[in-house]
Amino acid sequence: MNHWIVLSCLLVSLFSSPSRALATTDGLYQVTEPHPEEVRKILPFIQNYRQEGRLWLVSLKSPKTPSWVFHFLRIYDPKKMLHYTPQLKTLPTHLPTIDPAYLAMIKTTHLQNTVGKLASYKNRAAGTPENQSAQKWIASELQAMGYEVTQDCYSPNTCSVIAEKKGSNTTGGVILVEGHFDSVGKDYAGADDNASGTASTIEIARILKNYPNQNTLRFFLTNGEEIGLLGATHYSKVLAQSGHIKDLKLVINMDMVGYNSNGIVELETNAEYDSLAKWFAALTEKYTSLKSKITLGAWGSDHVPFLDLHVPTLLTIEDWSTKSRCYHLECDKAETMNFTYATEITRLNAAAVLTEDASP
Repeated sequence: MNHWIVLSCLLVSLFSSPSRALATTDGLYQVTEPHPEEVRKILPFIQNYRQEGRLWLVSLKSPKTPSWVFHFLRIYDPKKMLHYTPQLKTLPTHLPTIDPAYLAMIKTTHLQNTVGKLASYKNRAAGTPENQSAQKWIASELQAMGYEVTQDCYSPNTCSVIAEKKGSNTTGGVILVEGHFDSVGKDYAGADDNASGTASTIEIARILKNYPNQNTLRFFLTNGEEIGLLGATHYSKVLAQSGHIKDLKLVINMDMVGYNSNGIVELETNAEYDSLAKWFAALTEKYTSLKSKITLGAWGSDHVPFLDLHVPTLLTIEDWSTKSRCYHLECDKAETMNFTYATEITRLNAAAVLTEDASP
């Protein structure tokens, strides 16, 4: 039987059983493991308490839980881990005016073409020959746009791509947009996860290639996300060691932005940057047709290494409650995606870059 079907049956069984009545939040844990294969392993040891989008809270069935299970859990702190829908009746007054012509340049067909190209590689798992070919193709695309392109390698043959355009303000900071291009290695797949985020990152780079930016724009196509956030972790450590981590004004991560049925984008960061999430919610309302949900308690993608170093960082991702049925499976193909939705998230993040660049 398909392992996704098995997992779905287990989840239905888990969530349909009554939750343990708890007077307080003591003894609750947040699940921080995205991979279905790993989630399936821990199901026998946990009992559902609450699940909303990417905030999944559980209790333990037994005090004799094996120690390895805790690798996939985080002690729940109600002050730091929340999930809510922002109620925006009036937009913040601090949103600078941006030129809508740049948002109008975003083309759905470009997203489709980039996703199709990346999904045409048989295996984009980090370190494989085709992963290396994809990395070279991405670098050539960004180079052709006029960006200064370099690479950051966490192992000899496994590299991330960095494209940069200096800002006119020599004392300005860096706005970094990222998305991982590696996949879990299913043949000719990985369209939503994460050719979609890669395509959106490249499209934002394309529309802003001639934009007169004040701050430095940096586009970071990461590698090794699926095997432990390796590329983003390595690069963030490089920046920390050199002292340049302090230059980052804002980091935007796009991971799985191409599948949706309810018009909701999930905005995830840590409680430290709750105001940033609300700012993104305001941008969502102003510049897109989407609705937003906010999750505080970041996990499982390339925003985490930057948040760990206290950089203002936010993940935009498809509503996790209705994520792609083909997550990490062979059927994660371009034909399963909603490119109109991906275009709207691209608009959101392009608007965020433009607004941040225009901010004092």
